[in-house]
Amino acid sequence: MREVVAIVREGDGVDPREEAKRKRGARRLASTGLDRGVHRQERFAAQIREAIDSALQLAAEPRLNALAVQEVIPQGGSLLVVAGPRDASVPLDVGAASRALRKAAAMLTQEVARAITRKQIPHLVYTVLPAGAARVES
Repeated sequence: MREVVAIVREGDGVDPREEAKRKRGARRLASTGLDRGVHRQERFAAQIREAIDSALQLAAEPRLNALAVQEVIPQGGSLLVVAGPRDASVPLDVGAASRALRKAAAMLTQEVARAITRKQIPHLVYTVLPAGAARVES
């Protein structure tokens, strides 16, 4: 009997409660088909989108007020914030809007930091699309 007990096997030293939690989590993930990391990333992008969109609405610059965040796309180590006109019927000077957005980048980053509690503030890259432009592919 001592020989059988002396052999170290897989799972020795692992708390059975922790092993049961891991198995339950794997079953739940398999049954829902959701990848936990993807869901978190999508939720994070949505939070950033809301924070920047509300900051654009409250900005003192009229060019920024005319912009709305269409989407936030993970791109490499940064996040691409795609903005477009809030009202598609109003013409938008894309160059002037891009310059205004670049000038306001620090303020927008501060607003994101206030709205979302994280250890590090994500690096944000902004682009402005004209009205009716197609979705940006990452």
